[in-house]
Amino acid sequence: MQFLKKHFEKIILSAVLVGLGAAAFWLSVAVAEAKRSMTAGLISPPAPKPLPGVESNLTSLRDALQKLKEAPAFALSGEHNLFNPVTWKKAADGKLFKMTRAGVDALAVTGITPLYFTIRLQSQAGNGFFLGIQPPGGTMSRVFYTPKDKPTPARPYTIVSTNPAPENPSLLTIQLLIPETGETVSITTNAPYKRVVGYVADLKYSGSDATNVFANKRVDDPLQFSGESFRIITMTSNAVTVQDARTAQRTEMKWKGGQ
Repeated sequence: MQFLKKHFEKIILSAVLVGLGAAAFWLSVAVAEAKRSMTAGLISPPAPKPLPGVESNLTSLRDALQKLKEAPAFALSGEHNLFNPVTWKKAADGKLFKMTRAGVDALAVTGITPLYFTIRLQSQAGNGFFLGIQPPGGTMSRVFYTPKDKPTPARPYTIVSTNPAPENPSLLTIQLLIPETGETVSITTNAPYKRVVGYVADLKYSGSDATNVFANKRVDDPLQFSGESFRIITMTSNAVTVQDARTAQRTEMKWKGGQ
């Protein structure tokens, strides 16, 4: 009895907690049962059917929406003149003409031709050989070489070996040392040695009333157009680079026919 007096409050508190736990458990079970009873009699609704004719009407709307998504990009530059100034100039006959492009932007490369340095084996004479040496754009010079010749500034090439063919001169072959490249090459009467040593280009300027054509231009050649001076500074098999004489700005122009 003394124990109950001392721990009466604890016993009452424990009983209350047990009751609360039982009530919480009962509530969770009751809620789950109520959900099952509410959904037991429900039936899934049928899939909606499109109204007759509605789908065909939506097709045109979908097409229009797709066209809006694929609309062309809005460009403020280009050939139009909405936001681009147009320059008008007077021709030699007094008529006005419109310049859509000017300066180096109106210069185009129309052709590039390689320049070859060529050495041909022409014939054999005694213990030596006649070589035809032709620089690019120059005349061919006929020079006599023998295998014993030492290279000099005027006669820089060395015959390394020979393969005579008296019965068939077209098969005559010599090995020639090329000092400019350090390579040893074989040449015959039908297969000369050829090396690209430069290029010439044809250009066209279309920024005036009369088209200006610049033919057979090489590196360092000047160009005059649009009232400005330019100079060709580099040239490759597919591009020409010009430099503005006033601003020193360089512009590379690709040749569409190049490799």
